[in-house]
Amino acid sequence: MRIDDPALFALFAAIIPYLWLLRREARLARPRYLLPQLFGAPPLTTRGSRRFRAWPFLGALRVLALILIVIAVARPQATTVEAVRPAEGIDIVLVIDTSSSMATARLTGDETRMEAARRVARDFVAQREEHGADRIGLVMFQRRSLVLSPLTLDLDAIDEMIEVSVRSGLIPDGTALGVATMEAIDLLRGSDAASRIVVVLTDGENNVPDITPNQAAAVARAVGVRLYTIGLPSNVRQLGVGFNELTLIYMADETGGVYFRATDSGELEDAYESISALERQRVGDEIFLTTQELAPWLLTVAGLLIVLEVALRSTWWRRMP
Repeated sequence: MRIDDPALFALFAAIIPYLWLLRREARLARPRYLLPQLFGAPPLTTRGSRRFRAWPFLGALRVLALILIVIAVARPQATTVEAVRPAEGIDIVLVIDTSSSMATARLTGDETRMEAARRVARDFVAQREEHGADRIGLVMFQRRSLVLSPLTLDLDAIDEMIEVSVRSGLIPDGTALGVATMEAIDLLRGSDAASRIVVVLTDGENNVPDITPNQAAAVARAVGVRLYTIGLPSNVRQLGVGFNELTLIYMADETGGVYFRATDSGELEDAYESISALERQRVGDEIFLTTQELAPWLLTVAGLLIVLEVALRSTWWRRMP
């Protein structure tokens, strides 16, 4: 049970003066006529009848009624939990770097960074199906960005696009990190979801000056989109390939997201799992409650007590003048 407006319990203070009046009335309750004692007759008892002695306690009925009325005004409610389920409303855009370095460099064993990125991203999408209402969009980028899918609930289609379409060589080589991030933010502009995030995965440094990553981060912060960045640094320096980890850290910190450094497939999997857990904690759970107002029942009982008191005062406990 819960009380909707407990501050109204302060009205109990108004009952205190009424209790004082009842006590005063009980002390002053005396017979209206004094009968002389006859000579030789046994003395009259000073103790009234049981009905007379019980008369002052009629006021307790009205006090109880007033207490019930004050409780009813505070609106007590009986609540029952119908269901608890993960809250809906997480919109996610996956931004995946498909530059040539992703396709040639190894992440773990015989698996290239591109292969690992596709596999882990597909696992991430599969986990979203458990929640049922998370929408996902997909952007890939090299020297230009390419929106493969807007936000959609068709996660099977997203899975297929990641498997088939996220490949190097579809567009000119390069790393348009800022442009791709801005494209992802644009997909989220019309979203009214409880949480809106962009997950950016790259192993390179922005080399397309049209839009810088810092500019994209500023826009994301302005529109309330969090950026989660995942960096795949290389232990071997490749000619013409740079990696600016500070930029990825800045993008995440500026928007309330988190940066993850992944040097192998295990750390890459952990990064996506951490993002999923963080966002689920932000949104929380939806609890469906059935609420029943108890005030009408209390007011009914209070009314019956008042009627009972008035009836008793007018009949059985009626006082003659």
